[in-house]
Amino acid sequence: MHALLFHNPSAGMGDHSRQDLVVQLEAKGMHVSYCSAEDAGFPDCLAQTTDLVLVAGGDGTVCKVVAHLPDRQRPFGIIPVGGSNNVARSLGFDRTTVMRGDWPGKAVSSAFHVARIRLANGEQALLEGAGFGALAASMDRKKPTPRTSREKILNGRRGLATALAEIDAMPVAMLLDGVKVSGKWLMAEVLTTSHSGPRLPLAPWSGLLDGRLAVVLLEEEQRLDMLEWLNTPDAGPPPVTVLPARHVVIETQERQLLRIDDHVEEIDAQRIELRIDPDPFQVLLPDAAQEEGD
Repeated sequence: MHALLFHNPSAGMGDHSRQDLVVQLEAKGMHVSYCSAEDAGFPDCLAQTTDLVLVAGGDGTVCKVVAHLPDRQRPFGIIPVGGSNNVARSLGFDRTTVMRGDWPGKAVSSAFHVARIRLANGEQALLEGAGFGALAASMDRKKPTPRTSREKILNGRRGLATALAEIDAMPVAMLLDGVKVSGKWLMAEVLTTSHSGPRLPLAPWSGLLDGRLAVVLLEEEQRLDMLEWLNTPDAGPPPVTVLPARHVVIETQERQLLRIDDHVEEIDAQRIELRIDPDPFQVLLPDAAQEEGD
């Protein structure tokens, strides 16, 4: 099996070298071609003919690679070495499991549904999600430099808690598959992943595998509950409303921060459209994730 390894050497805490990854993959019987995420010519690298593409990096690297894959029928897999690893976590990838286990071996590819977001200035792929409110505000704030991946996650959660304590609920009007939904929320996120932000399980399913968006809404009345949940987010479901949709239209009324995957930008009032891309990619899931999807 010939694999193209697309690697971000600076992801996470940098405890993953090119040499170590190549040695471990070759021990699985693979022939490995290597491409660095820091190489400006990475789209040319992705054009190589291989059996599969392996992405060793965090969410930003995964989003970057998948958005530029020239062949959606060539499967890819993820070796999570970043901080939050929300896309990988939502698909069931764990670094230790995939590197020490039999994957990709006899793994069967599954459809991987990304989304598209259309703004006034154009359209782009969306792998994790987009939204307004507390999460976008927290991402826009400067945080202390972390020494470990765990510290990075905790810094992100503390930043979100600070934003939640300070932000005012904002009015949002949207159409979910043609049905009007409006209200005032502290956070309004449209997700394809079950996990988002600083590794938070905000949605009960991963739309990456079933072709649905999860619209996550946090009301003013749930502010204190959410602040408490952030202390132990894996202990139970978040105090949010989650609505499924395949097509979301949001009309913004004022200039505000918008999160798109792992970055934030300030936008003017406009119409924003999010939808599931009808042409899926193919992903080689870990055994555990495949069993859950059966």
